[in-house]
Amino acid sequence: MHIIRLLPFVLGGILLLIGIPIDSRAQGSACGCSQQDKLDLDSRIKQVTAAMKEYDALISEWERKEKGAGEPLMLNSTHRRSVQGSVGFRMSGAGDPNARRFDAVTDAACYITVNPAATSCLRGALEDHEAVHKKACEKNTSSNPFTDWRASQRVVDYMKEEQAGYQKELERLTKERNQQQKNCQKLTKLDPSMQRQLEQGMAQQERLQSANNRLESYGKSLN
Repeated sequence: MHIIRLLPFVLGGILLLIGIPIDSRAQGSACGCSQQDKLDLDSRIKQVTAAMKEYDALISEWERKEKGAGEPLMLNSTHRRSVQGSVGFRMSGAGDPNARRFDAVTDAACYITVNPAATSCLRGALEDHEAVHKKACEKNTSSNPFTDWRASQRVVDYMKEEQAGYQKELERLTKERNQQQKNCQKLTKLDPSMQRQLEQGMAQQERLQSANNRLESYGKSLN
């Protein structure tokens, strides 16, 4: 038990010694250097880019529909499923089938939930995306928290909000990928045995963080 508790501090010390920034979101663990970590990041970047491109096309399409209808087209469950289906199809075709995927959601109470298993490489990007929805939610529910504000939102505005979320996600993903490349280059210069120990330590730290996230999520669900 003492060894497990000391792991974040030992790992953080090694990272500082070799010049790798400590990621405070994961208690000292940076994005890993495994091929899986790299695959996950690259795949998600491709998916997010595809989603933003699809939203460009859909926004233009729905703006034409509004012009033809002569009135705003409001969001409903049918429209939302149609939009999400189109974007989801484009994203599924852009991603690598071997990459890990993690979901996140902002509920009607403006509370963000990120899959507890999300890795340190992807968690921050998911949080940045959902922060866009959280801000929109809080703005529209400030006067009446029990109102289904989405029902009074234009389909085009909903899609622009989603696109803004993916833009924030892409910015974080690109930052994580660039930092990962720098960190992993430094790791390759270490003695092979030290490199293995550090990679194992980072993997163990990520597993501990994932378990901690699950406990926190469970605790919040009981409140």
